[in-house]
Amino acid sequence: MKQAGSRRLRLDPEARREAILDAAQALFRTHGWDNVSVADILDAAGLSKGGFYHHFSAREDLLSALAQRVAERALAAGDEARRNAEGGAVARLNAFLAGSMRWQAENAGEIRVLIDILAHPGNDLLVQRLAQATRGVVIPELLAIIGDGLADGAFDVVDANVTAEIIFNMTQDRSPVLADAVARASGGHFEVAVERLGARLRVEGAACDRLLGLSPGSVVLSHPDNIRRLLTGLINVKSDLSTRKNTSVED
Repeated sequence: MKQAGSRRLRLDPEARREAILDAAQALFRTHGWDNVSVADILDAAGLSKGGFYHHFSAREDLLSALAQRVAERALAAGDEARRNAEGGAVARLNAFLAGSMRWQAENAGEIRVLIDILAHPGNDLLVQRLAQATRGVVIPELLAIIGDGLADGAFDVVDANVTAEIIFNMTQDRSPVLADAVARASGGHFEVAVERLGARLRVEGAACDRLLGLSPGSVVLSHPDNIRRLLTGLINVKSDLSTRKNTSVED
C-alpha cells in the first residue's frame, strides 16, 4: 500500500506522536494491520522516518500506544462520571463503568481497530503486547476504585492488588466474546449478539460482586441499552468502512 506524497509537517514532539498514532489508527482501520507499513503511516502523517523512530522502535509499538491511548481515554471518561455520581462507592463504581462504556460506544472507530486485530488468528504476540500496554493504565485505576470502596466501607476484599489483577484479566479474556458479538451483530443477528455479550458481562459482574464483597447484582456491567449502543457503534464503523471502500473502487 502506498499513499500519495504529503508535505512534511513541523510539530512539537507530543503533537508529532499523536499525528503518527492518528494516521496509524486510520490506516489500520481502513486497510488492516497486515497491509499498512511504517512508510504508509509516515506518508499519511506527513512526517519523516526520523520523526517516527524518535517515538517508536517498530510498527508493533504503535499498537501498544494505540491500546494505551484508548484505555486512558475510556478511563478518563469513566473517572469523570464517577466524580459526578451521587451516592456511595458502589454507585460511583457503576457510574464509572457506564461512563467508560459510553465513551467506547461514542468512539467506536478507536475500539474497532483493536478488536479486529485481537480477533485475527495468529496474532497471539500482538494480543500479549496489547494486554501489557493496557495493564499499566488499568491496574492503578482499579486499585483507586477498590481503595475508594474500602475507605467507604462498602467493599471487603482479601487483597486489593490480587483483586485488581483478577478483574483486569477478566476484561482481557472478554475480547473473543466481544469480537464474536461484533461479528454476529454485523451478520444480522444483533439481538443474539446483545444477549451473548450481556451474558458474559453478567458473569463478570457477579464475579466482581464476590471479589469486592458485595451483595449479588451490585456491580452493573451488562445494561442492555449500553451494550446495544456499543455494538451499534462498532458495526456502524464497519459499515462506513465498507461504503468508503466501494466508493473508492467505483471512482
